Amino acid sequence: MRQGPGGPEPVRAGAPTRPAVVRAHWGQVPAAERSRHLTRAVPKARSTACPHRPARTAEPAADPEVPMAQILLFHHAYGLTDGILALAERFRAAGHTVHTPDLFEGRRFSSDDEAFPYVEALGGGIVMERGDDAAAALPFDLVYIGVSLGVMPAQRLAQTRPGARAAILLEACVPRTVFADEWPAGVAVQVHGHDKDPFFAGEGDLESARELVSSVEDADLFLYPGDRHRFTDSSLDSYDEQATDLVVQRALGLLARLG
Repeated sequence: MRQGPGGPEPVRAGAPTRPAVVRAHWGQVPAAERSRHLTRAVPKARSTACPHRPARTAEPAADPEVPMAQILLFHHAYGLTDGILALAERFRAAGHTVHTPDLFEGRRFSSDDEAFPYVEALGGGIVMERGDDAAAALPFDLVYIGVSLGVMPAQRLAQTRPGARAAILLEACVPRTVFADEWPAGVAVQVHGHDKDPFFAGEGDLESARELVSSVEDADLFLYPGDRHRFTDSSLDSYDEQATDLVVQRALGLLARLG
């Protein structure tokens, strides 16, 4: 397990917390409430466009001798933003095939106040179902990448759909036993997050990540100094270019090693 400097801080009073539908998967709401949060119907919601600030770091050209991966990348609670699409392009530039399903059917948000009510009303069951639908049309030997909310379908598919090659979990980590009793043998995993992110470090994800990497043979936890959430999205003010460059570099290193 590799970690950067610093350590988690407790969530401050008045600090934002995830929608209950998300916290339900982390075991952070009473059991009696979980089924209600996981099966909400899809509502109508107002969408807003996200500003775009493209990533500035070019990736190395594809090496024809390195086998390329098929990647299924799931977006965060603001939707399939320009920054998520830019992240996908960085993996494509290295020669990999990247699929970016839109779990929100075109809706985009620019703040927690806009995104969280939609996610809450949508329900975890719909998020998972749309993730399953995206995977169903693709080969089994996928690499699953999730960003924040997108970790839920990415981690679930990596643990329960046969043939997964790896899971790369960005800025979130669900407790290992939520989706299956054990992590599947032979499936590599990386977890990346800011060490003082109030969601990742303050709501249990970091502890879940440490437990996961301690129990999986091919697993790494990478911590970056900072307190931003969705720092890998270049279209948001929370973007951390230096940390994202390291995330991409380390993820590409894993893909090259898997062969």
